[in-house]
Amino acid sequence: MLSSMTDIRKRVTVFQNGKRVGGKAISLPKKWSEFLKIVSKKLNIPASRIYNEDGGEIDEIESIVAKEILYASCGEHFIHIPKDIGYFGQPTIPNPYLIGPSPPPNIFPFHNGGGSGGIDIVPSGSSSTNSTTTTTTTTSSSSSSSNTTTSPNNLLTSPSIVNTGVGGGGVNHNMIQLLGGNGCITGLSSCGAIINNNEWISLNVGGRIFSTTRSTIIRDKDSMLAKMFSESWDSAKDINGAYLIDRSPDYFTPILNYLRCGTIVIDESLNVEGVYQEARFFNITGMLDKLASLVERKSRSTDVFTRKDVISILLTSSSNSSLRCQGLNLAGVDLSKLDLRNINFKMTNFKETNLSKCNLDNALLQEADLSGANLTGASLRGSNLTGANLEDCILKGANFEDRGGQRATLENVNFKNASLEEANFSGANLRVCNFKSANLENCNFRGADLAGANLEKCNFRGANLHKANLIGVNLKGANFDIRTVSSR
Repeated sequence: MLSSMTDIRKRVTVFQNGKRVGGKAISLPKKWSEFLKIVSKKLNIPASRIYNEDGGEIDEIESIVAKEILYASCGEHFIHIPKDIGYFGQPTIPNPYLIGPSPPPNIFPFHNGGGSGGIDIVPSGSSSTNSTTTTTTTTSSSSSSSNTTTSPNNLLTSPSIVNTGVGGGGVNHNMIQLLGGNGCITGLSSCGAIINNNEWISLNVGGRIFSTTRSTIIRDKDSMLAKMFSESWDSAKDINGAYLIDRSPDYFTPILNYLRCGTIVIDESLNVEGVYQEARFFNITGMLDKLASLVERKSRSTDVFTRKDVISILLTSSSNSSLRCQGLNLAGVDLSKLDLRNINFKMTNFKETNLSKCNLDNALLQEADLSGANLTGASLRGSNLTGANLEDCILKGANFEDRGGQRATLENVNFKNASLEEANFSGANLRVCNFKSANLENCNFRGADLAGANLEKCNFRGANLHKANLIGVNLKGANFDIRTVSSR
């Protein structure tokens, strides 16, 4: 007997963070990771954090108490719900007869699970001359009728005020329904919370049913989904009333999760290109740029090119043609002393590549990964490295000098921990670059634009900063000596 009792697992109710609708009862597994997976599947969100009702974060199974109310988030902080909000997402009210359109609605209490045999009550204060209504009900076991006088106050305080004729018994307050003047049916819970059924909707996407709220689905105001659920759009429904959408349910899931949480989460089994096309179809503008970047990175070749491959490309191309080597994987390849002028290397992988004494004049290196690369003595005049990563790279004696008005563009480049001794950045655009802990000894920054750059802990001994723009730079812990030429 004792062993069978210990096998009974604790059950809790989990809601999405910030909501008290759509909660799911869950039996606690033994592992925390399994619990998060179950919650994610039940609530159809990428759950990563769990909170109790007071907002305290829980990160282990042992801290959860049986029958506890929990809230799951996608990583965001706990969203406080006011105490006067019931577990159906609407404000609780002490007297349901004081709400609704004017005139006050009629009240139809039904037996739990029943849809017939209700009693019709006109609340006091309505156009009726009497504050109570005499209702005749007929039981299933007898053809005789009984007259019962019921007041609105008795309705909520007397659990057995009337036999509804549906299996006997009294009124179940969980099944009281209010029929307002607009004809909308709204549920009333035993705690007095009003359930607004108009907010929750079901979507039939490629045969799979999704439940969500109207406010979630129209969150992106310019999207097709927002237009579908506007009053002017006539959307088709299936036999159960779910809105029909003829798209792949697998690729729709990341779209709905993004509208719920604002975060893009893609299952490993899905193709990023497919999610991108789905976002384009529904015009979810907040996802498009991020997904386009993911698609481009994913499409990069995984094959590493060799020096021989690069030379072959150069020899078979016209000297004045614009070569596109965008996104190639050239990590660790020895490309030293090659003429690589005017080539498009955007987003190319040059990690730990040997580019010493290369001619990269006017090359396009935007968002390229040059971390750990060797660019000693390389020429990069007029090149564009906007957003490139040059962390830990070696640029000793590299030349970025302005040539005939063609300024090298290095805006927002990461030079963290780079070795840049004697590099020539004269006239270069170095706005908001990160030079933290870089060695800039004897560098030439004459006339360079360093506005907003992070120069924390840099070595400026012997550097030339004459006429350089240093507005808004961070020089905390930077090292200068008497050889350093000031920007004045």
